[in-house]
Amino acid sequence: MSHNYDTLHPLTKLTWAFFLVVCAYSVTNVVGNTVLFALAIMTSVISTKRATILRIYPLLFIPITLSIILIRGIFFPDVKTGLYEFYGVTFSLDALSNASIIVFRYCTLIAALLTVFQTTPISTLTHALALRGMPRSIEYILLMALQIIPDMQTRASAILEAQQSRGLVIRSVPSRIRALLPLVGPLVVGALVDVEERAMALELRAFAALNPPTRMQELIDSRRQHAARSVLLIGMLIIIGVRIWGTVQ
Repeated sequence: MSHNYDTLHPLTKLTWAFFLVVCAYSVTNVVGNTVLFALAIMTSVISTKRATILRIYPLLFIPITLSIILIRGIFFPDVKTGLYEFYGVTFSLDALSNASIIVFRYCTLIAALLTVFQTTPISTLTHALALRGMPRSIEYILLMALQIIPDMQTRASAILEAQQSRGLVIRSVPSRIRALLPLVGPLVVGALVDVEERAMALELRAFAALNPPTRMQELIDSRRQHAARSVLLIGMLIIIGVRIWGTVQ
């Protein structure tokens, strides 16, 4: 991986993320999944957005880890061997090991893809996919799906600030709950208006035209990155093939 991760081609970052995910779901031991999770974290560390990304990780990792360890490792273990009792709670070390593998897989998936989305503008990512032959309709759907949450957060913050400037006071949990009702109406109406405006903008920009659009943004690629993506894709195919062959056997 390059020391300047953010400047890599979007498809290079996406291919590396999928390679980590495929490897994580193919490895069946704790050590291997730990190494892959460490690689995903290191990918985040070498990016310029590492401070933001590392602040998000505890919010995502802790609930997943606790829920899976409790459900798969203690409350409903899928392994009945190696049972131990601790303060009245019966658990299995084998079940905890299996739960740890699941935890590392989920965390590797989240870390790998979150780093891509945090360091790559969504429009740039969809642009790169479109240049590789992705239909414009799929490009638009993907772009809207990935942007809907940030757009809704921005709109909700603007509405809340406008309501607070008009006298809305938020000091406690009950006041926050009461503030949801006047927030939902403008948020939904604004989202519907936004959909109509986007549809009109697409029509004015000849979205349905058959000719390829003119792209104002130029993505810089290199032979080294292209070769790296090819190696990673071949590696993924080999890993998937070996995994399927082992399952069949």
